[in-house]
Amino acid sequence: MRPVLVLEINEMPWRLIDRYVDSPDFPHICQFFERSHQYTNVAVDTGELSPWVTWPTMHRGMNNEAHGIRNLGQNPSAFQGCPIWHEVRQAGETIGVCGPMQSWPPIEPGPGGFYVPDTFAHDEKCFPTYLEPIQAVNLAQVKKNPRVISASLPSMHEVALLLQNISKAGIRIRTLGKITSQLLSERFDRRRVSRRPIYQTVLFWDVFRKHFKASSPPAYSSFFTNHIAGVMHRFWKDVFPEDFGKECTEDVDSFEPLMRFSLGILDEMLADVLAWMEKNPALVTVFASSMGQAAIHRDYHEGVELHITNVNSLLESTGLTPGDYVPRLAMVPQVAAEIADPKLREQTRFHLLRATTIGDHPLFQVDEIGTSLSITMTLPPKTDIEAGVACLGGNRMPYSSLGITPQRIESGTGYHIPAGAFALLMRENGSHPNHSRSSFRADRYKPWMMNLLKTGQHHPESLFP
Repeated sequence: MRPVLVLEINEMPWRLIDRYVDSPDFPHICQFFERSHQYTNVAVDTGELSPWVTWPTMHRGMNNEAHGIRNLGQNPSAFQGCPIWHEVRQAGETIGVCGPMQSWPPIEPGPGGFYVPDTFAHDEKCFPTYLEPIQAVNLAQVKKNPRVISASLPSMHEVALLLQNISKAGIRIRTLGKITSQLLSERFDRRRVSRRPIYQTVLFWDVFRKHFKASSPPAYSSFFTNHIAGVMHRFWKDVFPEDFGKECTEDVDSFEPLMRFSLGILDEMLADVLAWMEKNPALVTVFASSMGQAAIHRDYHEGVELHITNVNSLLESTGLTPGDYVPRLAMVPQVAAEIADPKLREQTRFHLLRATTIGDHPLFQVDEIGTSLSITMTLPPKTDIEAGVACLGGNRMPYSSLGITPQRIESGTGYHIPAGAFALLMRENGSHPNHSRSSFRADRYKPWMMNLLKTGQHHPESLFP
């Protein structure tokens, strides 16, 4: 197999790339896309688009109606289809993956390979095992801060875990210096807290670059990052003010520099990738998004939401005991739990679906998927949130007793659209880059990728049958 490296840049639209590709601040982004074949990947899943659904569609070559993945927290044994990295491994080849969606549980990656599951994994299991402390800290932070925007810090125990294998894991001194500088800067400018989630990508790129050997890479490697998508969700309005009836004038309070900071991290990643391709001309790099983002106007949002901050309190308010369920990681406004007993699962679902605000607004959407419940917090009116109580089982209860906390939060101005950026860079004799950006169905990605791996050649007809 010809080695392929996939950069999974979550929810990246062409419009964002075009906004910055010619900036002198991002020379490696410019170089990469100038030399690449450019296409547009279009999600083909039903229901509301979400990355934990659209990525498996690409990895498995079938949409969500076929693969059955609907939410985080599901039992993977119920998933249908075989992800690319499993198929490559079954062929006896080595894999090296870091963070692709729905990649837990890990599988043995082969000689010289590595495997770090996504940030919603059910446990910290990794290959090699010395990466487990950093994954454990990662999962603990996600559990404490599901939206990954909090200013809380790792505990001393978590710091001690990190320090155990920090050099072996590949964390660079320069990265530690950057994180230290970030933490110090927050003391003088609280707005800089918004940069903190981006350092998750910086840390794990260090891990990836330490374990990825350009001279003898795995047959299939992938690295997933959400750091740009998170900024788009919150601050699209700052990057594209014209979408909101504003002139493109500089705003001293704008978070647009945060986008530049995020893209600077991507530029550094692409600098590494381009150097690897110089070292190994056989290496192929794919830049992929499973969908994109565009402006969304949430005029109905009143600046406050309810978040489930203690899933144990919520579930036990319905009559469950701690031994009846296992919490699973999910992303705000969702939580997830596995409840093996079908009667208890139905009882819990029954109670939660009937929970309302004091103004009779439903509090939860509840989806039963196999043995798991995915519980989504709704957006009640501000007056109902400020009332401070909910109605559950015929009783009025404070939100706090249900593990629910009101939080002031910006509404977010970017949201999912089906079309995402897709590019391919490989050394070819006499081939000019195709910048057509022609659209292809996301479920065509896997057969195209398997063809690329097996033949070592780019066959566009695999994307456009």
